[in-house]
Amino acid sequence: MKKAGGGDRTNEADRSVNGSAYSQVTPDVQRLVTSYDEYLGRVQGLADETRRRYLPFAARFLTWQFAGTPDWSRLNGESVADFVRREAERQRTPGHRALLTAIRSLLRFLVFKGFIAAGLESAVPRWRRYRHVTLPVHLSNNQVRLTLDTCRCDNATGLRDRAILLLLSRLAMRAKEVISLRFEDIDWIEGTVKIRSKKSLRERSLPLTNDVGQALAKYLREGRPKSPSRFVFLKHLSPHHPFGTSGAISYIVRQAFTRAGLKLPRMGAHVFRHTAATQMICGGASFKEVADVLGHKSIDTTGIYAKLDITSLASVVLPWPGGLE
Repeated sequence: MKKAGGGDRTNEADRSVNGSAYSQVTPDVQRLVTSYDEYLGRVQGLADETRRRYLPFAARFLTWQFAGTPDWSRLNGESVADFVRREAERQRTPGHRALLTAIRSLLRFLVFKGFIAAGLESAVPRWRRYRHVTLPVHLSNNQVRLTLDTCRCDNATGLRDRAILLLLSRLAMRAKEVISLRFEDIDWIEGTVKIRSKKSLRERSLPLTNDVGQALAKYLREGRPKSPSRFVFLKHLSPHHPFGTSGAISYIVRQAFTRAGLKLPRMGAHVFRHTAATQMICGGASFKEVADVLGHKSIDTTGIYAKLDITSLASVVLPWPGGLE
């Protein structure tokens, strides 16, 4: 079977299940993948981009397993492991985790539908990952300032991009949350921004800081194209639609980093989220407070920032036996 993918990632993500990326998918498999997509959205509440990452794996797995009508009696731990090993050989290392998570999720969906018995998902090997080995990529205050300063305030695009970067860096918003921001989410009188996260299915209200509020107001007054859309941020090329995917926000961030002369291990929008969280932790905020701002479901997720509070860590470090020589 030909490898699904390649080319422009945005175009691939927008293809339907029966598009060219899935040219060998049978009608039975296509219906299953469509039902799986609905399950991911309605039952699991996963974001659109996460679902789009999972669907190609699901289509390839089901197509590889079943030439025609699915025969669930043929599905066993050995066949699952065989597919994962085969697919892993085609994937670069960063893609292994998505592969394993997607197949495990698909098997849970098949259990949910009553097609297979529970437990088969354990046949999918675990991706060994040490969460606290590396430090989250984050910026210094000076690097944040340099990045913001690359946005020109004498044109519409610069005003829009500066407002976006401030939302990311000051409020620790996800890229998806930025493109989903609507006029009714901003309370100018109370000075708050309401954020509805599709990822965590939680709603949170954050303070609209002075610099963020000024940047937003300036963009809305002077930079935003005229449009009936209720989304705050629009493309500046006609017909001025809202952004389709959060990848557009990461592109804006990468461009700003490049203009600022920054070369980071990761150049996406999430760097600003890590930066804001790091600043809060090092400023004395509790993990609970940081988790509330970030919209984390579990405080364990926020725990990755503990190792960045160097002052607090130093206070618990044991002295070297015998002292230093």
